[in-house]
Amino acid sequence: MTTQPTPDRVVARIALFGALASAFHGAHLWADHWLQRPKDAVLKGLHGDELVYPSDGTLVCEVEGPREGEVPVPACVVGRRATTSHVLTYAAGQLVVTEAVARTLGMRSPWRARLVGAAINFGTHWIIDRRRFLLWLAQRVNHKDTFISYATVMRKPDTPPDTSGPGTALYDLDQGLHKALGIVAAAVTARLAVPGPRRRRRGDPCESPAPPLQQPRPGGTTDIFGEGVEWRRG
Repeated sequence: MTTQPTPDRVVARIALFGALASAFHGAHLWADHWLQRPKDAVLKGLHGDELVYPSDGTLVCEVEGPREGEVPVPACVVGRRATTSHVLTYAAGQLVVTEAVARTLGMRSPWRARLVGAAINFGTHWIIDRRRFLLWLAQRVNHKDTFISYATVMRKPDTPPDTSGPGTALYDLDQGLHKALGIVAAAVTARLAVPGPRRRRRGDPCESPAPPLQQPRPGGTTDIFGEGVEWRRG
């Protein structure tokens, strides 16, 4: 029995996917925690229409007298701003790491593919960190809402238990979903970076000359398929 050789494009996609998935996974906690401002971590889960002060999320009704130089806004606005600020730094950090990994390995991919992957990570991270979708999903997948209510952490004596920070079930579910979606982002990026063979249009001849597999590029790189991922020569 003979086996068909694996197409070069598939090999290139698998290699790029492996590099991106490893970079996304390795950089995730660094970008998610080291680059996140403490203020954003506290405020990104705020919801509702109650007026709060944007500096710390304190309810206006709990403060005696108005604060000078600070205009109260709805809590949901503060939460969305904090989430956006956090996810912007997260996406920027992840892009820097993946670009550094790609250059170190001598790989290049189109900006379109990289931006689509970053958009997937950005959008899903924003939705998950707002918590409502995560809680909704937890209720419908293996009754994880009971896990969330059970696995909490008591940070200090005589204080309410923490239900969402490190060490809690909600935090673990949050991180698991982020990392799973990072795999999706890596797969989509690799697929866009290494396009498939061009489809034959109506009226085109059935057989056409194949494009050259290697086209030299300046800077010591080779564009294997005429477009897409470039690999450093030598």
